[in-house]
Order: sequence, then C-alpha cells, then structure tokens
Amino acid sequence: MNEEIKDYNKLELLDGTVVDLEPKLNLKKLMYINKDFNTDEFAKMTMGSNEMNVSVIQGAKAVYVAYRQANMNDYISFDEFILNWEFDMEVATMVYNLMMFKKMRDDYQKTFEKANKEKKLQK
Repeated sequence: MNEEIKDYNKLELLDGTVVDLEPKLNLKKLMYINKDFNTDEFAKMTMGSNEMNVSVIQGAKAVYVAYRQANMNDYISFDEFILNWEFDMEVATMVYNLMMFKKMRDDYQKTFEKANKEKKLQK
C-alpha cells in the first residue's frame, strides 16, 4: 500500500478552517501581492556546499504567498495567518520548492495524480 501523498493545494489552520493554496508561482499575482506584502525575502535563495537552504521566514512567506495567490480578493494578513497556522517546516519547504522549481512541480503533480488514480482503483 502506498503512503498517502500530501495535498499542498490546501492547508488547515488552527481553528480547523481549510484554506486553498496555489503553490505554483504566478509572477503577475506575485507583483500584485508585493504591493501590500513584501515578497522579496521569500524569493531569495541561499546556496552552500551543493545544497539550498530555506529559512523559517522564507518558508512561512512562501506558504503565505501560495495562500494569497489562491485568495487574491478575500484574505487575512500575514500576521493573522502566522498566528492561525501551526508552522511546519516540511510543508513550508515543499511549498517553497513547488513554487520555485518547475521540475519539482511536475514530479509532484505526476506522483499526486498516480496516487489518486491508485486510490480510486482500490475503492
């Protein structure tokens, strides 16, 4: 039996509310979001000895940007978002990677589709 693949298009907040995420970077939306939320730090990459490092703040901002991209008109502030989300570096890193790297998105999409197909066949 396959391990269930996490859906990074949704995120559950502490109050049980499930919000949509759009973990594919949309530059037009990013520029719009940047008008009232500084997205510069999120997009900086730190490379060292053949690995990329994502800081906690970059990860948190990546998840918030993914949230804002999916909720362009009706959204909560970054501060409110952070207060209502139990930070998870695994989720933050994955969302960051999905936003920044096309190959990662493509591989994830294939794995997610395959897992869903297998799940339907088991029913």
